[in-house]
Amino acid sequence: MKAVVNAVSGSNLAQMTQNAVGYGPDIIELWGGAERIQQYPLGEPIIQSQAVRQEIISGNRYYREWALPKGLFDAVAVGLVRDSTMVGNAIFSQHESAGAIGDAQLSGLRLLAPHIRRAVTISNLFDMKAVEAATFSATVEALTVGVVLADEDSKIVHSNAAATAMLAAGDPILERYGRIAVQSAATTTALQSAVAQAARDEAALGQKGIGIPIPRPDGNPLVIHILPLRRSHMRSGLIQRAAAALFVATASGPPQLPHDALVQLYDLTPAEIRIFELICDGQTRAEIAESLGVSLSTVKSHLIHVFEKTGCRRQVDLVRLAKSLTFPV
Repeated sequence: MKAVVNAVSGSNLAQMTQNAVGYGPDIIELWGGAERIQQYPLGEPIIQSQAVRQEIISGNRYYREWALPKGLFDAVAVGLVRDSTMVGNAIFSQHESAGAIGDAQLSGLRLLAPHIRRAVTISNLFDMKAVEAATFSATVEALTVGVVLADEDSKIVHSNAAATAMLAAGDPILERYGRIAVQSAATTTALQSAVAQAARDEAALGQKGIGIPIPRPDGNPLVIHILPLRRSHMRSGLIQRAAAALFVATASGPPQLPHDALVQLYDLTPAEIRIFELICDGQTRAEIAESLGVSLSTVKSHLIHVFEKTGCRRQVDLVRLAKSLTFPV
């Protein structure tokens, strides 16, 4: 695996690149180890001092030799993407002069994370470093993934060759009264709702529109990613009334649980989704608190929200809901 993007602010890029090589295992240990890192919910800020025991942090080589001498006593990380082809994280170190990491910083990161995730996910479909507005239209036409341009009412205003073939076959997307749709009524509602939200206020779109799953009885699972265009400079190279570009792409693999479906249909947060997943894996609330590095009361609070949003009353109901939404394999 190679680093496609390695951006550093407030420190020397060359030095940080050397640190990634020389201290690689130590940095992973500082966040609880590779297996623990896989447990953290995407898009949810994780405070290092809360997720990892202090004795592990204090005894860590990277922390003692690099971070602490520079006054960096804590850090917060946000997982951006984690699939078979890419792992992406944003990590922010906190200097001792700034005090403890507070709620205001966490709230800001929760607002920014979905937009960074969307940019990383969609940009990865282009297989190129940059796309200028003048060439964006031509690039869309050449993509092997389906791309549909839709207005704020989800009416199709343009489709590239790949999407046109999908629409003609009615699989996995179709046109219904001029609007883009899929076979599943629930997914269609979520899709069209996300397009409308992207047109009205893309800042409030949040996690919605990233990886909307398309249930299919046969074949590989597919997802739709929505890119808002109202305020985008790329819109000048496209049809002016297009409010959003919808990318129909192959999923990175059939998920164990449909976390993206849960975002679209029930507006669950990343932390709520991860607790949903772990509950369905059979873990107790105490075990979940340990694996995520949070308090038991926090787990209980998130679980209450999951019940309220999904309309479920018992944990067994959550398991049934997960099975009903999971991709067929």
